[in-house]
Amino acid sequence: HHDDCQEVRIDILESEMGQAGVSSIPNAVALTDDTTKRPLLKRTGWCTFTQSFKYTSREQFEADEEKHMVDPSSGYGWSEERPMYGWVVGSFGVHEGDNDGYTTAERRMRSLFELLPRNEKNTTPTILITGASGMLGRALHRLLLKSSPDYNVVGTGHTRLEVDHYPRYVPSNYSNKDSTSDPNKKVQLHQLNLLDAHATTELLEKHRPDVIVHCAAERFPDAFEKKLEESMKLNVESTQHLARECQRLAIMANAENDDNSNNSRNIAGGPYMIYISTSYVFDGGVTSKEYPPYGPQSKVNPVNTYGRSKLEGERAVRDILNDPKSSSQAEGGGRGIIVRVPMLYGEDCWDLSESPALEMMKVFLLSSQTTAAVGKKVIDHWALRFPTSVEDVARVLQLVIDQLVECKFPAVAPSLSDTYHIASPHGTTKYELMQLQTKLLGVPGSQVEERTAGNSSGPPKHSAPRPQCTQLDCSETWKSLGLSHDGGGGGQTFEFVSLEDGMKRALDGFPDRFV
Repeated sequence: HHDDCQEVRIDILESEMGQAGVSSIPNAVALTDDTTKRPLLKRTGWCTFTQSFKYTSREQFEADEEKHMVDPSSGYGWSEERPMYGWVVGSFGVHEGDNDGYTTAERRMRSLFELLPRNEKNTTPTILITGASGMLGRALHRLLLKSSPDYNVVGTGHTRLEVDHYPRYVPSNYSNKDSTSDPNKKVQLHQLNLLDAHATTELLEKHRPDVIVHCAAERFPDAFEKKLEESMKLNVESTQHLARECQRLAIMANAENDDNSNNSRNIAGGPYMIYISTSYVFDGGVTSKEYPPYGPQSKVNPVNTYGRSKLEGERAVRDILNDPKSSSQAEGGGRGIIVRVPMLYGEDCWDLSESPALEMMKVFLLSSQTTAAVGKKVIDHWALRFPTSVEDVARVLQLVIDQLVECKFPAVAPSLSDTYHIASPHGTTKYELMQLQTKLLGVPGSQVEERTAGNSSGPPKHSAPRPQCTQLDCSETWKSLGLSHDGGGGGQTFEFVSLEDGMKRALDGFPDRFV
């Protein structure tokens, strides 16, 4: 909608595909078939506009029928549900000559396409991480930057756009003695509000990622309930939009038929989307009567709104990217990968509240007077958790990404090819975990007794509902990566950090680090 409409020159495209009133042109189409050299879209003419206006009534629209030539009974007739605009043609002419370097037409709205020149494909795979300021996003971003120099790694954040990848207390995989691990290095992220669909599309269009790892989410069940509408938009609607964008980019990638499409360091057919979900899609057997450990095909039945939002996200990825009827599936196979994880903790956290596996230790940062005033902290001793280091999850995700880039994932066909579990086998209640943490830190038993109490009578009160146990079976993941976890399958094995070693690293420098 321009004030200077006469300055906008619009090409008129003609297609032999489809029929009047029905658009059978895909959202992205090459102007010429590269094999037959036959034109698929012809630039037959052009025009400019002198005026743009909005129709305010059906009577006004139908009075102009001789001008706009729209059949009232067609799907393009008057509608009260959408705004209707009229464009008044100024100059016009017949297009003569070739396509002036344009090779592709991409749909922008209805019958409006943008003509695009051929882009030489970058031979460096681009990995885009949403939520790269969060625990898991930071770990994966740092790991890929450190150990995968052949990748172009793009991290995004919403409000926190500068993160410290190598703080004084560094994760176990790194050392400040390494010259590439500058302890003062700040890593800049790309600003992205995932609730802004237009901004998301623009960022994806700019970077054209080969793999999108969607870590961003509202992941705290209690906080989720307090800002329900915004949390649902972030966890569900942003996931739906990212999946649709992956679908669009997959269609474009196939339409472009780039000369470099067979390059083994690039993923043919458009981007994959790795969606991080949760073990909270399961109910522990309370209603479903299906009990842990849970495999990818186990019956889902989340007991809280957070779990339901992540399940809706899973369904969006499957429906848009993996459904056999979807265009992305037709254009090169399912592009959606769902990864479920349990309770996570980070080894580089500065705020204990960032992880439910660490937040219990906040009570030991308080003064004795404050503790006496607020009373004992009641800690869950009912639900069995499987705390997993984000450094371990990042290592598994890196293996998945490497194999996707090399077109080797999955190594063998699993029973359910789009869902994978990553979880440590070390189970504990939060109260038992707190006891381990205080033991490792040398907190006197009398102080633990004075400040905490375990609750084993049932789920935590005054909080979102939680299942008692949602242990994940990861065997399908190891098969898909050609690995074994227990050494029984032969070949390379994957080992999770022990709970004791993980907690030592996560709480190194306590309490000064967290004050």
